[in-house]
Amino acid sequence: QTEGPRSMMNRPTQQEEWKNTWKSRRAGTNRMKQSSIMMTISIMVWMLHIASVAPFRDIRRTATASAGYSTSLSTTLVLRGGDASESETAATARADYIKSILSRRLDHVHSGKRAQDFRKWVQSQGGEATIFSMHGVESENDSNNHQKVDFTHVASHLGKIQRGDPFPVDRLNLDIVTTDQSPASQFPGEPQHLIDATSPNLLQLALRAVNLGVHFAPAWSTVGLAFFVPSFRRRYWYKWLSHCIASSGAAWIKWGQWSATRNDMFPEALCDQLATLHSDAPAHNWQFSQLQMESSLGLAKDTLNQVFDSFEETPLASGSIAQVHRAVLCNQLVAVKIRHPRVAQLIDMDFRIMSLGATCLDLVPGLGWLRLRESVDQFSSTMAAQAHLHVEGHHLEVLNYNFGAWPHVSFPRPFYASSAVIIETFEPGQIVTDFLDEYDELAETMNNQQNSAEYQVEEEGDTAVSTTPGVPLKGNDLVPLPVAKFLVTTGLGLYLKMLLVDNLMHADLHPGNILLDLHRSTIQRGSSSNEKALAVVDGKHDKQGSSRLGITLVDAGMVAQLTETEGSVFIGLLASLGSGNGREAAAFALQFSEENLNSVTEKTREDFTNDMIQLFSECCRGYGTKVDVGEVLRGVLGLIRKHQIRIDANFATLVVNVLCVESLAARMFPTYNVLDAARPLLESYRGMCYTTTGTPKQNVSKSPFVKFWLSVMYVKKSFQDRSFFRRERRRQRRSQSAQHVY
Repeated sequence: QTEGPRSMMNRPTQQEEWKNTWKSRRAGTNRMKQSSIMMTISIMVWMLHIASVAPFRDIRRTATASAGYSTSLSTTLVLRGGDASESETAATARADYIKSILSRRLDHVHSGKRAQDFRKWVQSQGGEATIFSMHGVESENDSNNHQKVDFTHVASHLGKIQRGDPFPVDRLNLDIVTTDQSPASQFPGEPQHLIDATSPNLLQLALRAVNLGVHFAPAWSTVGLAFFVPSFRRRYWYKWLSHCIASSGAAWIKWGQWSATRNDMFPEALCDQLATLHSDAPAHNWQFSQLQMESSLGLAKDTLNQVFDSFEETPLASGSIAQVHRAVLCNQLVAVKIRHPRVAQLIDMDFRIMSLGATCLDLVPGLGWLRLRESVDQFSSTMAAQAHLHVEGHHLEVLNYNFGAWPHVSFPRPFYASSAVIIETFEPGQIVTDFLDEYDELAETMNNQQNSAEYQVEEEGDTAVSTTPGVPLKGNDLVPLPVAKFLVTTGLGLYLKMLLVDNLMHADLHPGNILLDLHRSTIQRGSSSNEKALAVVDGKHDKQGSSRLGITLVDAGMVAQLTETEGSVFIGLLASLGSGNGREAAAFALQFSEENLNSVTEKTREDFTNDMIQLFSECCRGYGTKVDVGEVLRGVLGLIRKHQIRIDANFATLVVNVLCVESLAARMFPTYNVLDAARPLLESYRGMCYTTTGTPKQNVSKSPFVKFWLSVMYVKKSFQDRSFFRRERRRQRRSQSAQHVY
């Protein structure tokens, strides 16, 4: 009886029960909200992670999907016994057809018939090999989809083209055209290059933007401090920005490398930091390379080995756009360039984001000094076609046509190209930078030896060692004189030909894109029984000297087609360096962009001209005064940035290539002055193509007489080069005699 009332008193009322129920439900709802939030965050983090590794995760997805398709296909074939034999027959017929076409094309190229036919095609187009923009235009099994070719005019010249030509009539198209008589494509599903070129949707752009925001967090979060504290900007912020760019993909790395050459737009400290960026990229796996090849050629699964005798799965090199494999086709070595997965889509996304971000930053007060939108717009125009390899194929054919009469200069010769694959001749040689690095290492090794003076380079009876006793050797002291002569004279000569005659410039002439082809030079220590040999490069050099040396230029994805005005203006600038006329150089520099006519005030023009006159009085007094062209041009770019003078992309390319040629000559043979060597051609061009007041004449530079006279002046330049190197050889021999006496 006593417990009953107590238990009744402890029992909760109905109101309390409702209250407890409401609390428990509320707690459950909160737990559900927390779980939903955590799940949402996890999904966003996972999607961000996928976006950050998308370029190479997509390889494994593609390979897995293709493997799954192969399994289902094989199962279907087992169930359909009759269809299996028909599919195998069709696949074999397609592989045999592709192999026949490629082998005939390769023979056509090696025999020189392709060069002859391409020359006839150029004549049918008016006699000048121009670059046709093919960005975004696919040549997939259609020879008539290039919009800038007059096929009626081409058809009138078909009689001049040999019968049995394995190439399409459209000389812009290096793809394999499928006709009613040829076997149909056997590739299962949608072609891979069409999948890779899919335009990004809004969600993909948003995820990519978030990903880039994470990558660039160290830079954008401290940009205010960098602006107000110059020491922090120079010491830390530029380095952080460079690291952010290096981890953000191909488009950003390329933009950073290009910006490193733009002293006219960015501070010199930033350009120096961006110059450390490297374009090396991870290679995609063999499964994707095989899939890309079979998709481009229309082959059935696992039939690539029926076309090529062998195909090296490990690439020779991998860049930010594509990688290069070595293969054997009909007992002949070829190079195969294959585009990375999704690289075209990633570049498209990054440039959209770059453009939007640059526009926003340019509107922020105090950040206009970066001029980001201008840089992005100019660079995008030069890189837009790089992700489409059939554009590079056409560039290579035009460059080979332009240098057809130069036996020592060549480019890879393509005989198949689609938007994702190029198959071209394999060109032997060693990258010039690697070649020079080996001699630098050898010089360092010899300097560490007690009797380093006993080392010699055997090359046609002459030793390349020619230093004062007691002075440390440098790499260029050991380079054989015929090799040094060939590199510096040919490098300058091909640049001047592109500028003065062709009006078509390879846009990336740094030594990493130049292959040197020559025999081995043996470096040995005569007084020691422990002989050492350094294998420098394989190639064509023998006792005939430089007549067997060769240069091959690669990576022609970016070229600059110059107008007559652009060529004349830049040649005028170089000629003003030769005359030491700073006022004239300022006038030509102000013509580097048409916008300067309206945007540059009279006071800015006057201040810029006075600064140019001061610069020339200090370091550029004309021919014969040992003008350092690199120093002068870097000074000109600095003044252009100081006075905010605009410079168009083609002029920037011309300046950068001059700096590349000058730096190569300075490293290979420091006493060779590129401005003095170019004097016969620059003075002749100026005399024929300019008025007495320094104004370019119209429609004169392309006349046959000008081209003929420039050829004569090039012969004169060759004689001057021979005289210069004879003097250098005599100087070396006197130096060697002094060493023996010492």
